[in-house]
Amino acid sequence: MGMDMTKLALGPAELEYDRPPAGKNDRPGHQQRRLVPLVLVAAGVSAVIGSWRLSLGELNSPGPGLWPFIVSIAVTITAAILTLVPDSAVPETWTRRTAGIAGGVGSLCVFVVLFESIGFLIPAFLMLMLWLRAFGREPWRWTIPLAVGGAVVLHVIFAGLLGVPFPDDIVVTTLPRTIGF
Repeated sequence: MGMDMTKLALGPAELEYDRPPAGKNDRPGHQQRRLVPLVLVAAGVSAVIGSWRLSLGELNSPGPGLWPFIVSIAVTITAAILTLVPDSAVPETWTRRTAGIAGGVGSLCVFVVLFESIGFLIPAFLMLMLWLRAFGREPWRWTIPLAVGGAVVLHVIFAGLLGVPFPDDIVVTTLPRTIGF
């Protein structure tokens, strides 16, 4: 029969003639999959520049930009590696779970914008409600009290006990005036 038994043992995925030549990839969608790491590199470089402008400080006295700088360097390096490494993996298909991940990232972006404009409590409450109800599928009887309690406890921990400077909070500034304090 003349068939090489090692090729049969490897299986069709490992046969040399099934692989594209080095540096070439003719599969559909290959160029589009290279776009995502390039966008991440651009976002990472932008974050590196933004965090550098915030002031890195020193290791014993870190500035507000130190941790964003470290994370953005890691994202940039990882995205650069993904851009340079040959693409041999089959891409993941978009599913409902993928949309959930995109929704989670989008909700974090909305949280940041609201946090800067109206403070911590309302955005934290809304974020916790979304994540508990939509992603955690908790019933309303648990979602609302956990979201309220979680937002208040996190505010007390970070702003009260740890002294983290938050933007002026619309609830904290208007509630005492409304109830007469």
